[in-house]
Amino acid sequence: MKTFVLIGLLLLFGLVYWTAASGQTISGVINSYYQVTAINTVTNTITVNSSSGLSIGMKVLIIEMKGASINNSNSSSFGNISAINDAGNYEFNYICNISGNDVMLQYQLLNSYDPTQQVQMVSVPVYGSVTIGGTVSSSAWDPVAGTGGIVVLEATNSITLNADIDVSGQGFQGGALMNYVIPPYNCSWAVNVSDYFLSVPTSDAFHSGGKKGEGVSAYITNEDYGRGKQANGGGGGNNNNTGGAGGANYGAGGNGGQRTMESAFQCHGTNPGVGGLSLSTYGYTIAQNRIFFGGGGGSGHENNGVGTPGGNGGGIIILTAPVITGSGNSILANGTVPVNPTNTIPTVADGDGGGGGGAGGTVIINSPSVTGSITAQANGANGSNSSNNVNDCTGPGGGGGAGVIWVQGASFPPAIAASVTGGSNGVVAATSSIVACRGSANSATPGATGLTQTGYVAPMSTTSVCAVLPVSALKYFKGQLTADGATLVWEMNEVSNVASYEIESSYDQVSFSIIATVNNYGEKDLSFNDPQKLDGTIYYRLLLIFKDGSTSYSQVLSLTRNPDLPFTLVNLQPNPAKDNLSVILFAKKTEELDMIVYNAYGQRITFSHHISSIGYNQFILTLGGMSTGTYFLMIRGKDLQLSKRFIKTQ
Repeated sequence: MKTFVLIGLLLLFGLVYWTAASGQTISGVINSYYQVTAINTVTNTITVNSSSGLSIGMKVLIIEMKGASINNSNSSSFGNISAINDAGNYEFNYICNISGNDVMLQYQLLNSYDPTQQVQMVSVPVYGSVTIGGTVSSSAWDPVAGTGGIVVLEATNSITLNADIDVSGQGFQGGALMNYVIPPYNCSWAVNVSDYFLSVPTSDAFHSGGKKGEGVSAYITNEDYGRGKQANGGGGGNNNNTGGAGGANYGAGGNGGQRTMESAFQCHGTNPGVGGLSLSTYGYTIAQNRIFFGGGGGSGHENNGVGTPGGNGGGIIILTAPVITGSGNSILANGTVPVNPTNTIPTVADGDGGGGGGAGGTVIINSPSVTGSITAQANGANGSNSSNNVNDCTGPGGGGGAGVIWVQGASFPPAIAASVTGGSNGVVAATSSIVACRGSANSATPGATGLTQTGYVAPMSTTSVCAVLPVSALKYFKGQLTADGATLVWEMNEVSNVASYEIESSYDQVSFSIIATVNNYGEKDLSFNDPQKLDGTIYYRLLLIFKDGSTSYSQVLSLTRNPDLPFTLVNLQPNPAKDNLSVILFAKKTEELDMIVYNAYGQRITFSHHISSIGYNQFILTLGGMSTGTYFLMIRGKDLQLSKRFIKTQ
């Protein structure tokens, strides 16, 4: 009992700590990042590399950065995703308890995760009202630890942007430069290096290529160079001096450019990097709510020490608040252009292959009210320009694909000026000594456009599994369904210090309501009949109120009537609501549904008919014309009827 009270107090204090910063002004890096090394789904526990800085009650984001399986044949199929697995899965939760580096979560995990594929846990600072006073950014993405690259921020009242939030280039890394010095590395007009994967050191002097950009699939040992794409990472340019490809996110990456204008007996470069794969079919829907970094661009092939690497992809930004207000500032998750700081012009490969541009990342603006003026960008970056190599023109880099800007609600806020433009491919620069090449793409292509969309719903479970030690005075608390509802029974070990009992029920295991109060008359065996008879799961808990004013809860008891329900109500948001109410359902099958709104007097206010699809569904109910007050939404299907209360505000 004492342990449970302590956990409850710490949860409360933790939440107070994270929400007490009302009116705070922030800048810099506001999140902390933790490498997840193990997950125990039985105990709902995550093991991290270090629990320093974590506290009970803290909100956290769990996200898997990689994990996709790819084709690794030496063909044009290299890098195609054969299974997305757990890549891009993410959700929010709260810390229930900490033991060493083991972090127990408050709510049952929604998704599966593979800790060997770079899963990270990110702290989510929750403020009252907060102002972005200076640029907010993430810690740089660490491809070894698998942490960083994400800004996630929440406010219970409002977020005001007086400065930028910028994670441009904080996503997957571009392919690093590898200079194939001659000798020992060579090229030949008679050797066509067409391999889709290569290793370093290479198998012979001729077969070499730039490094692939990082993507949602881990590099395959000895197959991390060459022109084949790395899932959404761009392929590297092959020998000789071809361009690297652009990374991808929602928009595909552009292909790198060829080497041209060489004579018949000079080295040829006909196999540039292949553009990163679009992730458009693997996430960014309510039914498949996955999000991704922008992919890194592939490196250009370099043997003269003047190539350019691949550009980095954009990171991830998630903002949540009832109101977000801008003042002309920006939310940026752009890819970055390839740069070699030792070159005369750092963005130009002056005699080697140019690198591909990084892809745009992901921006989520989870707010029902966005006002003022905000620029949001998840653009792909331009590929690198190239110049001459004495007698020929080297390959430019491909453009990076664009990412995603995703907002809450049924319509895109006019206050947001969104941009999800693919990056342009590089060209042979005007500085090239060969006039005929100047401005030529040499077959390099731009990155594809990304996505702006509505209907965002934050993934978070409502099934609480936080362990509670039993109350010493309570022997057991049990229940069973009856034809008329449910019967709850409990037996006490000791009753002399008990003043009364309260029985509470809940439909989501989050919001509990008192359904009965029972005074202590000295009995040790007690019972209560609950007349509620609803399909689905109803949760009960018993509150013991002691004579000294202290209280203790029992374990939560769940009773389920008709377990094979066709759908489950996940959430109503926002609640309270002003103009629109978003109804989130999870359906096991296609189902016709009626949604009826009643006022507190039981009078029907609105009626609408809907059809759910398998998976997560979002339905928007318009509340215009309704008076301020408490209402009840009834959702009625063929085999199920349930209701949920909500509040309408002005």
